[in-house]
Amino acid sequence: MSKKLQLLSCLKKRHLLNAQLFDQDECVRYGKLYEASGYISDAIDFYAKAKAWDELKALLPRVIEEGDVFLFEKIYHSLKETPSEEEWKKIGDVALKLDKWVFAYKAYLKAGVTEKVEEVEKLLKEKGLFVLPQTSLPGTGQEPVKKILVKKKRKKRRKK
Repeated sequence: MSKKLQLLSCLKKRHLLNAQLFDQDECVRYGKLYEASGYISDAIDFYAKAKAWDELKALLPRVIEEGDVFLFEKIYHSLKETPSEEEWKKIGDVALKLDKWVFAYKAYLKAGVTEKVEEVEKLLKEKGLFVLPQTSLPGTGQEPVKKILVKKKRKKRRKK
């Protein structure tokens, strides 16, 4: 008789995910448990550990529907695949519709859709956010990336 699985403490989860010897079926079962409980990022970790590629791919429609670019990238990174520009645009459109502007911005940048990038930049500025150019570190070969910052209000100093 198999023991009923429960969500693990963060330390037990870390131990299982970092273990050199592990049961693939157990990892898949934990992945399904975490997925059913709404912890998609943890489910991705367990599926990736078990090399359960079909389960990872099955999460993509849900992640796209939620406009979650972070989990979208995490799945593709685990699969060692690169999303197409069309897939980036699709998740960007969903993220924009759901008011997930930073996710939409990132997706449109990856898709290379300049007019959408500019549209989101304008929207961010209207919302009191702004985009600063951020240069890459010398010698890394990375493209310069823009960084989105929240405009903070300055506190007035009290006179003594």
